[in-house]
Amino acid sequence: MKIKKNTLYIGLGVLALIIAVILFFVFKKKNDPETIAGTAKKDSTTLVKDSAKLTTDSAKTPVNYDEYGEEGAPFSEYRVIANSLALPSGKLNFGDKVYVDDSRSNDSRKVVFLDNPYTNKNATTYEFDGSSFISDYQFDEYKKNFSLAPFSGLASGVKKILLEDNYSNGNKYTITQNADRAKSSVAFGDYDGDGLKDVAVILDNNDKQISRILIICTNSATKLPYTAFSENYTDKMRINSFRKGASVIMNSDGLVSSPQDGIIGNAEDLKIAIIYDSSLQKFKTYYQE
Repeated sequence: MKIKKNTLYIGLGVLALIIAVILFFVFKKKNDPETIAGTAKKDSTTLVKDSAKLTTDSAKTPVNYDEYGEEGAPFSEYRVIANSLALPSGKLNFGDKVYVDDSRSNDSRKVVFLDNPYTNKNATTYEFDGSSFISDYQFDEYKKNFSLAPFSGLASGVKKILLEDNYSNGNKYTITQNADRAKSSVAFGDYDGDGLKDVAVILDNNDKQISRILIICTNSATKLPYTAFSENYTDKMRINSFRKGASVIMNSDGLVSSPQDGIIGNAEDLKIAIIYDSSLQKFKTYYQE
């Protein structure tokens, strides 16, 4: 019985020694530099892979920046629509391209560069009336509308009004492209009696064979044009002007002297005079028999 007890103690001691040896090698391998480096290398590879994926995903939605490092473009291309614009040395002519500084410009005034500011960082700026320019993409359509005389000689501000005031009562009106009709579609005079030159213009709707007459006067303070009269007619109209003192019918039995310059409008079965009434401060229409 004593021998068996000693044998048990020896066996337990050997087992404890084996366990101690195993734990020693396990602990040593866990703290081995090569093992740590291998784990770090694996983690680093995973991180690089994730970073590469992030870079690839970001490239799918690039943000466009201009040459000044800002998102979007601060300058726009415009064309000159005035007959000419004076410069300190030389002039700009109809159709010349300029570059507008959008951040410093508005509808009434444009700050422009003659040279491309992206390639010439020291380009000089000039300031002009905003009505003297039109966006480059609109220029071809603009040229078509005002290719015929006397439309081609109209002031740029008047031209802009004609392009903007061309829709009324569900009808779209356009500038005639017929040379003969153009001659009877524009008339000049001092229609409101303020001593400044005004213009009357016909716009047509060719589908319905109807017309719209605009009388565009000039603001005496700003010298800018504005629409003073507009009327739609159920037939194609023709116009010409007459001077102050001309003989017309003004709700009278016979001819009387006109107090202002005015317009005669003719259609197939219609003849009218349009004259400004200074006391009422409005244009009135008088039928001519």
